[in-house]
Amino acid sequence: MDKNLIIAIALSLIVGFVGGFLLQNNQNEGLCLSELNTNPSDAIPSEGINMTVVNNSLEYINKHLLKPGVVAKITNVSKHGDNLYRMDLVFTRNDEPVGESFVYITKDGSTLILNSVDLTQEPEAPRTEVSADDDPFIGKEDAKVVIIEFSDFTCPYCAKLEKEVIPKIIEKYGDDVRIVYRDFPIHGNKSIMTSSAANCAGEQGKYWEYHNMLFERQTEWIEENLTANNSPLYKYAEELGLNLDDFKTCLQSDKYVQEIQKDYLDGLNSGVTGTPTLFINGIKVVGFNPPEKYYEIIDQELEGER
Repeated sequence: MDKNLIIAIALSLIVGFVGGFLLQNNQNEGLCLSELNTNPSDAIPSEGINMTVVNNSLEYINKHLLKPGVVAKITNVSKHGDNLYRMDLVFTRNDEPVGESFVYITKDGSTLILNSVDLTQEPEAPRTEVSADDDPFIGKEDAKVVIIEFSDFTCPYCAKLEKEVIPKIIEKYGDDVRIVYRDFPIHGNKSIMTSSAANCAGEQGKYWEYHNMLFERQTEWIEENLTANNSPLYKYAEELGLNLDDFKTCLQSDKYVQEIQKDYLDGLNSGVTGTPTLFINGIKVVGFNPPEKYYEIIDQELEGER
């Protein structure tokens, strides 16, 4: 392989690694990271290490790889095998530490390398802590696998997921899975109205029946005026045998708007940017996917429980 290509690959890896790390840790500004060494020069051993290579590498990182205002400082340098140095770094902004990481450099100073990966080990999937809140769910509360779904009744891919995938998951895994539905309204008032209508149906014990009807008949109501007196939302309530006066009073009161907005904010805080987004025991799956993709993660989670 061409040497320049190797260097390019290594640099692209380190850009993603360091840049992504800082994006994550910048959210933690204001935390006291007392374990970080704020006087890095005191910790650098120079015996047997080419400090010119080290300093040139640090200069390159600060000049080309970091965001404006962020500075990397070395906390330690050590030999790694016959051909590499490991540089431990602390990242600061306005002389305040905001994170730490490490990189490898070749002893000739030609290449920066992302920290090594053990190919004999299966990598751990990243997980996000996501609250189920008090939102509607299917399945047992103590199910081994919890799927938290952020969705929108107006989203066609959400409808596709609800019709083609969710029923298969329920059928395949039964009580081993609990599916929690949380609202992530992305299409304004129409999203809020449909989410509110499902919650109002829930007051009369028909949340899931109404939920399913909205997705199954999405193309029927999506272009309609949902605030009109003859709104399809009232028609569906009537079809399900709900008390129509109570349903209308509930829907017109906007009593669930705050709860729906809370779902949305919780989704944003969990890294949701679009619908559908599912978290399977905290493992994030974005968009509509074939059932097998969800099966693979669920099977791995169930296997880990045994």
